[in-house]
Amino acid sequence: MKLSPEEEIDKLIDALTAETEPEPAITPETAELLATVRTVRQLREPAAPRDEFICSLPRSLSPQSRIRRWFYPAVAAAGILLLFALTLGNAITNRDAVYAMEQAVANLQNYHGVLTMQTENAAGEEWVIRASEIWSEGDRYAVRQDNGIVTVNNGEQKWQVDPANREVVLLPVVPDPGRYGFDLRQEAERAISYPHTVDGQETVAGRAATKLTITPPGGLPYELWIDAETNLPLQLRTAMVKSLQTTYTYTVFTPNTTIEPAVFAYQVPEGYRVVENGAGQLVATLPEAAAISGLLPLCPAAAPHRIYALTGKVVLDYGDTTVTELPAEADFTPAGYGSLGSAAGGPLEVVGSRLRWQQAGLLLQIEGPQAVELARQIAADLTLPDPGTDLTAGMQVVVPVDMEVVRNNQQQVDSGSSPWQIDPIQVAVLFANLQVNPEGISGEPALPIASFRLNTSNGAAAIVDVADGPIVKVYLKRLVRTDASGIWTVVGYDPR
Repeated sequence: MKLSPEEEIDKLIDALTAETEPEPAITPETAELLATVRTVRQLREPAAPRDEFICSLPRSLSPQSRIRRWFYPAVAAAGILLLFALTLGNAITNRDAVYAMEQAVANLQNYHGVLTMQTENAAGEEWVIRASEIWSEGDRYAVRQDNGIVTVNNGEQKWQVDPANREVVLLPVVPDPGRYGFDLRQEAERAISYPHTVDGQETVAGRAATKLTITPPGGLPYELWIDAETNLPLQLRTAMVKSLQTTYTYTVFTPNTTIEPAVFAYQVPEGYRVVENGAGQLVATLPEAAAISGLLPLCPAAAPHRIYALTGKVVLDYGDTTVTELPAEADFTPAGYGSLGSAAGGPLEVVGSRLRWQQAGLLLQIEGPQAVELARQIAADLTLPDPGTDLTAGMQVVVPVDMEVVRNNQQQVDSGSSPWQIDPIQVAVLFANLQVNPEGISGEPALPIASFRLNTSNGAAAIVDVADGPIVKVYLKRLVRTDASGIWTVVGYDPR
């Protein structure tokens, strides 16, 4: 089991106290400290008095002679702690806060809490938008909003109880993205992935909390508070965007508690009507799914946990990953903001942990941590794009780039403006039309979007082919971040 830096330091001190050889270090910081310890231990100890002198001392002083057994190791340990605090304290603190959160989230079995969402404008005016009571256990959850609407997903059924309309609306169990806005696991993953700093201790909803400032590459910093007792995310404050900032806070939060089974039990209140909303039917076998959907579904070698079927659709549930199968499209076009691979002899769209392609008359979409593994069990020839390949090496004309402008554009997209910049085709359309008419575009562009086609994309770079006009190819890169939220920037082109 991997030890935290503090645990390694504790074991190191214990070994010194017992005058035994410390275990090999795991982290670079502890390895550096261990090297210092070995240097200190090689220093010659002060010469001890001769035996005749020791024997001449009164017996009342003899217990002091035992001090030497632990004195030098203790001094060395204290020196190590001082060196640790002076040179590595801040780095370890930053890493440990997020490491502790990662471990706590991994060990989270269930929780119950009340989540409030509060918005503040640039003038400092605040108002609470809503409060929700949440029960979460594995892939099951229930959310009661302050307007009385209750949404439950127990893994087998998903439904929403609407008191105002006296309805129980049946909803699709999977896919089920989003859940309730402030996802503990998602926020822990972001904190680990993005640069962050620890900004001290504060009190949140009456609980001691560690404050983190997290800075996405090219984006605006936002803040996350970690409960000092549970090491779980407690509060999230978004960046100020368009003069508005939102804070999510668990005013009540109890992890690893007892949740009554009735919370996740499907029940129709008396006098309510049941409304179907594409929920699908839980079936036991693929032939049953085929009979209901009218499709001949494909299945990975690994058996799904559950199978849902409705007309024209089959969903295979693998817990954290879902496989959705629909009728094939006549003209399957991968999304421009994704990367391009290949599967079943055709194009493969890759957007984050989502894969889409067509095979055997079906449009397949797999989303989740197991997406690649399950996709390879269906399409043996699946090939993923390589983001390390330099697709722009052959461009004939280099376009100068102002990185300050690029970063500002990225922040605009993060705030919800100009979303077209995450699509390389849209960016190429604007660029090529400005080459035709440098004064700007008014009305219909000279080069319509139908003239542009995504040639290839590996997520970091892309090439767009242009059928008409003075440009043959447009070369683009994601210069700020390479995930699906990163904007594309033209870096070169080939003239016709």
